[in-house]
Amino acid sequence: MISSLLATAFLILIATSTAFAQQAPLCDDNTFVRRASLDLIGRIPTVDERESFLSTGDRAAFVDQLLDHPEHARFWSQHWATLLVGRFPIRETDRELLRAWIEQSILADKPLDRMAFELISASGVSTLDGPTNYMIANRDDQVLRLGRVFLGVQLDCTKCHDHPTQRWTNADYVAMERFFRPLRFREVSGGVEVYDEGNLSSDAELPQFLSGREPLTSAWRRELALMVVQSKPFSRAMVQRAWHWTMGGGISGDVDAVDRDSNPIAFASLEQLSERFRSSRFDLDELLREICLSPGYQSQVALDAANDSPSSEWEPQRATRMLLPEQWIASVAILTNANTANSRPPSAAELSEQTRELLGQPQSTLGSDPFDRTPTSQQTLRGLNRSVSSSFTQLDKLFLAAWGRPPTDAERESLGTLTSDQSLFVIIQSNPFLLNQ
Repeated sequence: MISSLLATAFLILIATSTAFAQQAPLCDDNTFVRRASLDLIGRIPTVDERESFLSTGDRAAFVDQLLDHPEHARFWSQHWATLLVGRFPIRETDRELLRAWIEQSILADKPLDRMAFELISASGVSTLDGPTNYMIANRDDQVLRLGRVFLGVQLDCTKCHDHPTQRWTNADYVAMERFFRPLRFREVSGGVEVYDEGNLSSDAELPQFLSGREPLTSAWRRELALMVVQSKPFSRAMVQRAWHWTMGGGISGDVDAVDRDSNPIAFASLEQLSERFRSSRFDLDELLREICLSPGYQSQVALDAANDSPSSEWEPQRATRMLLPEQWIASVAILTNANTANSRPPSAAELSEQTRELLGQPQSTLGSDPFDRTPTSQQTLRGLNRSVSSSFTQLDKLFLAAWGRPPTDAERESLGTLTSDQSLFVIIQSNPFLLNQ
């Protein structure tokens, strides 16, 4: 049965591939409601949410509604927690406490610079103070993660030698590393305490920020946190990160390394958006709103290779990517529980556990990129053997909920002999469902 269902899914993929050959200026409303819901609250919309939006077609109001949705803070806290410490707990790290702290910070509209400051300067006990878990997870090398996440700078090469293509040197790395020399970790009852030992000798060589700035007091890490959030690279890195998570790629260069040389036009656009982000006092929701209502985000995605040819002008355009594990799990929950008394998204703890089960990867192979979703072959086979129960009795409504459009005549004919549960199995394994377009 599984092989026949997969064959049906393959036939549907072939039948629908021509639908994406032409790129429209803007996506239709059904595509937008699915896209924005996946990007801002981490799942496909419910039937009621879809119909409510389609009744007005007001995209700005819908984006505001999603940004105010409680699932927005929870989903984006997963993004940030994965970026900071990886997908699953490591060592003595309490990842869930860190994620919950990020969620509460987003709900409280805490500016992104304040969140970054509290993370970089964190002190306390891992089981009580969420931000300390960022320091514990990165205790082997604080500089590399800080550079990538908060400054958009890759300093990996500089641990041993000067960077071969950029201006950063081994001396820059060593000077940055000194900011963390007073940092200490101590096991205490129930967790790990993070603190700074303030009795360094007065003749200790001072650390230096990448700009050459030195601390004025003995509170080195707090001053480093302030230097980071006051720097232009910080605002660029945060905009680059938000753009990557919504548009599918960085504005200028790799998402972990802002590049001003490879595409000057794109970098100029990044600078403009970064300045507006600074002017908004680092309001993440305002940044996301601007991105999601931009013509580039709302553009119809082209899946054919012919549209990937380089252009002499930089034109921001939404890219297609696979669903994150968290998005897939939460979206399947919508399809199996839609409009029932038990309809609810998985809790944060359930989502993390189900993501771990879906990926099935050993902890050592997991990176900190939220878009790393490659399962092992064993987990893939387990997923293909899972049973699902559809809450939709009509094929048209199931297609609309899952793919954001009704089935074609060919698709309806292909699935005509299957039960609703079998149709759901085919649909959730198909490209149109697995892709965030």
